[in-house]
Amino acid sequence: MDDPARTVGALRALGVTGYHEFAVPNQNLLAYERIDGDLTHVYVYHFLYETGEPTRVNIKIPGSGIAYRLDPWSGRFHELGDAHTEPIGPEHSNVTIVPVRLRPGEAAIITLDRSAGYSLGESGTVPSVVAELPHWDITVESWDAGEDQLIEENRGLGYVTREVRPTTAVTRLRADAGALAPWKNLDGVGPEVSGVGEYRTTLVLEAVPAGRLVLDLGDVCGGLGSVSVNGCAPVGFDTSAPRVDVTGLLRAGGNDVVVRVSSALSNRLKARGYYDHIPDVSALLNGLPYRPHDVPVRDYGLAGPVRLLVEN
Repeated sequence: MDDPARTVGALRALGVTGYHEFAVPNQNLLAYERIDGDLTHVYVYHFLYETGEPTRVNIKIPGSGIAYRLDPWSGRFHELGDAHTEPIGPEHSNVTIVPVRLRPGEAAIITLDRSAGYSLGESGTVPSVVAELPHWDITVESWDAGEDQLIEENRGLGYVTREVRPTTAVTRLRADAGALAPWKNLDGVGPEVSGVGEYRTTLVLEAVPAGRLVLDLGDVCGGLGSVSVNGCAPVGFDTSAPRVDVTGLLRAGGNDVVVRVSSALSNRLKARGYYDHIPDVSALLNGLPYRPHDVPVRDYGLAGPVRLLVEN
C-alpha cells in the first residue's frame, strides 16, 4: 500500500474482517473479546462517564447464533431479541448484528452462542412501565468518627504499650417524608450526612406480568448498593445504570422491596471542617492568595424515579 489510510479498505476487499467491529465508528466505547469454542464474549465499556449522554452502537460479530447479555452483578443472561444475522462477503458467510445502548460509565458483556444455529432475530421492544414506586420508608445510617479507644498492654517487661483505636459512630436517621430525594434535601437527614441509606416499600401487583421484569432505580447519585425482593439475597447493580433483573422474584399481591445505597464520606468530612485545612491547588499554581479547597455538598442516596419495567 502506498497510503496507510487505504489499508483497512484493502483488507476488507480481500474478505478480512475484525473479530468484532462497530458498524459505524464510535469514539465513546472501548471493546475487546474472548473466544471460547462456539461462544464469543464481547466486553463493551462507555468510558466517557462524564458526558451525560448515552451512546448506541451496532456490534458486528462474525458467525450466526443467538446473542445474550450477561448481568455481571447477578450472573443472569437474557436473550437480545433485537439482534439479527446478515450475510456478508462473496462466500455468503454470516455476521450477527447486536444493537447495544450504554449510559455513560456503563459496561456490557455480550455473548454470541454459535452452537444455537441461525437466528433471524426479532424487532427490539421498548420496555413498558408496569408500576412506579414513589413512596418509601427511608432510614439513613449516618457515619461519623466515634470516641477513640485507648488500648494498653503490660506484659510485665518493664514497659506498657499503648495504642489508640478509632471507632465509627453510626446514628440511624429517619426521613420525615417518603418521597425520594438526595439526603441533603430530606428533612430528618440533612446535608452533613454520609453513610448508608435503606429504603423500604411494598409493591402491589394484581398479577405478575409475563416477560423480563427489571427494577429501574433511576438515579443513585453514584452510590454502590443492592436490591432485595421478598427476602431474596441482595443483588448489586451498575452505579452508572442501576437496574436489577427481578424476573421470578415477584408474586401477585404485596411484594417487599428493600434498596440499600451507600455514599462517599465527603459530606461528613465537609461538616467536620476537614477541607478547611487543604489548600486549593489550582489557586496556588496560578499565584493566587491562599484559599481552602472548596468542596460542594454532594448529592447522595436514592433519587429515583424507581419503576418496574417489563420487556416482552
